Amino acid sequence: MSWKCARALILIFLVSIFSVGLEHPPTARGAVNILASPIQAGCYLAHHDQCKIHVDPYTINLTPGKKLVFFQLITTRIGTGIQRVIYDFRPDQSNPAPSTGNTYSPSLVAKDFAATCGQEYTLSLQGQDTGDTTPFNLGITEQFTCPTGSYFINLPMINK
Repeated sequence: MSWKCARALILIFLVSIFSVGLEHPPTARGAVNILASPIQAGCYLAHHDQCKIHVDPYTINLTPGKKLVFFQLITTRIGTGIQRVIYDFRPDQSNPAPSTGNTYSPSLVAKDFAATCGQEYTLSLQGQDTGDTTPFNLGITEQFTCPTGSYFINLPMINK
């Protein structure tokens, strides 16, 4: 193989490597119709061997004239990437979406959710309203670590 042919093959190889993903320009997404106030959460030791994630109150802002489709709280365990939906709200006849106004401040059934002690998490709020074609990530917390639980045995005291 000649040197010119080898250089041409190297050039073709390099161009193919650096042009990956450039074939199609990114598609533009429509404007987001749903927004939320910042989401805050942390973890605490509820019992000597049980941890819970506490979520502070938040507000979901809808575009005027649109209705809430759903929102979810999702935890992601750092290190494994395992995601779990810990709260899923979808309006129905017994839990209607707000009839007036464009803000929704949920009163969660529970604000404290079970977690594994000693693990690191992030929590995200995802939601959709009738003006959006897909769900959106409305906010995510910084990474937080649940405390390590401690096990102990209660032994009766013997008094003489």
